[in-house]
Amino acid sequence: MSRETMTAAAATLPRAPLFGVGSFPCGAADFEFEIGWAEFERDTDWAELMLRDAGLRGADQVLVTAQNWEAPWFSPVVHALRRIGATYMCAEVWGFDARRTSMFLQRLPIRAVVGITAETVKALKEQEPPLTDLLSNVEMVWARPDALNELSHASAQVLPFVPLGPTLAMGSPGHTGAIVNDQEWEVDTHDGELCVTNLRERAATFDRTPTGVRGSVRAATNGSVAIDLG
Repeated sequence: MSRETMTAAAATLPRAPLFGVGSFPCGAADFEFEIGWAEFERDTDWAELMLRDAGLRGADQVLVTAQNWEAPWFSPVVHALRRIGATYMCAEVWGFDARRTSMFLQRLPIRAVVGITAETVKALKEQEPPLTDLLSNVEMVWARPDALNELSHASAQVLPFVPLGPTLAMGSPGHTGAIVNDQEWEVDTHDGELCVTNLRERAATFDRTPTGVRGSVRAATNGSVAIDLG
């Protein structure tokens, strides 16, 4: 028995009807939504396009900081990294796990970091070596909204990584703001809050669903739809 034979055996089992179930804050309550396999594959296609456009390739090493329940936003990115052939390693988002993030950044030639939080950044700033040294050889950091200002003096290119209700917006090198998959989503605003509507059939339906994220919508320089936080 090997990993290959176990993977092959697992592939013969009936597949669950859904990829999974996600949840995000929506007003005073949480919005729970189902995720089908078809849209998961499309989301992975889009994540792969974004990562390849950023220049990531099979020889690259990428650090991902996420929690298990954040699979609706991170699993497409992780599966896209697998498709590309990049090597990825994982760390938690909490300050207590910042030493793991620091260890990876010190020991490995990390080219990109995905999903770093303000809590992790603040914990890294309290440790040695200095954060500027840790990121000195990192080319790109996709940071969550709360970490963007914390990384304003980083040598790496800092790009937004924004869980946007049920979907994801990612920054792209050479462009401002965060790009949305406009083949899947329409984004507008209500009283300054970004709302999303699905354009293609998904397991769950969204009709101007509030995301809890404040910002504005505009056309990106590459013709896509972009959001600016604020």
